[in-house]
Amino acid sequence: MNTSNNINRRKFLKVVGGGAAVTTAVLAGCKPENIASLSENDTPQGEIPTDKMTYRTNLHGEKVSILGYGCMRLPKVNNNTKDKDAEIDQEMVNREVDYAIEHGVNYFDTSPAYCKGRSEKVMGIALSRRKRNEYFIATKLSNFAAETWSREESLKMYYNSFKELKVDYIDYMLLHAVGQEGQDLNKRNLTGMEVLKARYFDNGMMDFLMEERKAGRIRNLGFSYHGDVGVFDYLLSLNDTIHWDFVQIQMNYVDWKHAKQMNERNTNAEYLYGELDKRAIPVVIMEPLLGGRLASLNQHAMTQLKQRNPEASVASWAFRFTGSYPRVLTVLSGMTYMEHLQDNLRTYAPLQPLNDEELKMLENIATIYVNFPLVSCTSCQYCMPCPYGLNIPAVFSHYNKCLNEGHVANSTQDENYRQ
Repeated sequence: MNTSNNINRRKFLKVVGGGAAVTTAVLAGCKPENIASLSENDTPQGEIPTDKMTYRTNLHGEKVSILGYGCMRLPKVNNNTKDKDAEIDQEMVNREVDYAIEHGVNYFDTSPAYCKGRSEKVMGIALSRRKRNEYFIATKLSNFAAETWSREESLKMYYNSFKELKVDYIDYMLLHAVGQEGQDLNKRNLTGMEVLKARYFDNGMMDFLMEERKAGRIRNLGFSYHGDVGVFDYLLSLNDTIHWDFVQIQMNYVDWKHAKQMNERNTNAEYLYGELDKRAIPVVIMEPLLGGRLASLNQHAMTQLKQRNPEASVASWAFRFTGSYPRVLTVLSGMTYMEHLQDNLRTYAPLQPLNDEELKMLENIATIYVNFPLVSCTSCQYCMPCPYGLNIPAVFSHYNKCLNEGHVANSTQDENYRQ
């Protein structure tokens, strides 16, 4: 390892120990937030049209922008701060929301769990300044902890979303992160199916949400899938009764055929999409950049993409991939910075679907990518906080960056890794 360009292990652990707010980008020496849509050398230019956004149609005939605004990581007042509780920059959020809507974006995705519980309130302030028919708001019943599985606590969370978002109906409501394992109040380990039933079925919340949809307070009802494919298949088997309006899955050109190999999920996105397509259920996409990793590939892959289209950002290929599938309703992107938003707008206003040759090229890149021993972390923060004070996603991302650049110690005796 070149010690002139890399911090030693002791200093690295000292920095990482600062907590969840120490971002990958700080460790890597670039902009904060590893969900950036642009890699470091991408600076596409050109005027962005305001009337060219590509739209897809939901089950009710409404036009939804294929670019969805993810609200999991919002700009802070000081984006270089290491303070995990730093104030969100409401003024910047307002500007980015206005810019997005003025350029055709109308789908905004939030949750009671995002931004340490602040995302809904911030987005409520930003969106309530606009006409209600200018946007669709998606939020979630994010009752992860066993303490929130009761009907009373789940209802409290549900009604609070209306208050924070300043709306009297929710356009898209999701059962959040189904398929994940968990623990009950007695700390007993539960399977993904057991957790699903405790969160939504045993407490009557599934019936309640269906009644809310019937009353018009929910316009579209769906779920986001994060885990056991048996839970995914089970929920689809209930489609004749529940009538899912949409389903959110992780999909990108690596997970399409290699999610199992990458240990991202226990099944590939190709299967998930195929099952939804067979049932004509609209698909919402999360993690199109695989937690930002597809915005900054190894040099060999980046060279292929730049030779194909020198003007396109590396990230744009991943967004074009997901948008090329016709059942996809919208593709979510966490656009912390204005340049992320602008780059994605260039990709989707309008979308140019990939041709067969381009799809084959991305599959070749994906095959090479999965043979790198990278840590499969999307920086979702679900593992945080760490009881030992480590920023786990930042550690993984720093390791991945070193691996891509060829700066990895050969043994524990390397001077940058010794105690």
